[in-house]
Amino acid sequence: MRTLQGWLLPVFMLPMAVYAQEATVKEVHDAPAVRGSIIANMLQEHDNPFTLYPYDTNYIIYTQTSDLNKEAIASYDWAENARKDEVKFQLSLAFPLWRGILGPNSVLGASYTQKSWWQLSNSDESSPFRETNYEPQLFLGFATDYNFAGWTLRDVEMGYNHDSNGRSDPTSRSWNRLYTRLMAENGNW
Repeated sequence: MRTLQGWLLPVFMLPMAVYAQEATVKEVHDAPAVRGSIIANMLQEHDNPFTLYPYDTNYIIYTQTSDLNKEAIASYDWAENARKDEVKFQLSLAFPLWRGILGPNSVLGASYTQKSWWQLSNSDESSPFRETNYEPQLFLGFATDYNFAGWTLRDVEMGYNHDSNGRSDPTSRSWNRLYTRLMAENGNW
């Protein structure tokens, strides 16, 4: 547990290091017109065509539960020794496949999101991952500035999403879905 605590503090402090850097002229020039707009970020031209962009929220947190569902993991050989504390993290990245596919404000893109629950302090069982969900998707996005009733619509995104835990039966789970996501703003909202 001391080892876990010893390296978790630097990991949690890492996001603060981002604020310690000064922006260069190029970074300011290349900043998207709408802060937080996924599609506007992806429409920015960069020198490297293989630039990865943040998509959904990226995070790492230490969690603890009073009620671990051991029945759900009963088929795992380490289930009886599962711990009630674990590290949950999500990594989500997107990349443009074709900018301007349907005009200058459109992009065909792909993203990958992975969410994991890691039994990090369970060193007796080699710190297994209790659950990992994989979520690739393909989408068509549009940046816009359409105004309606005081709101400004910034992004419209439509796509295909697959979500799976990558396991075989009996613990396999997966979903396929079509979705639409809108981003609108009104002042500070």
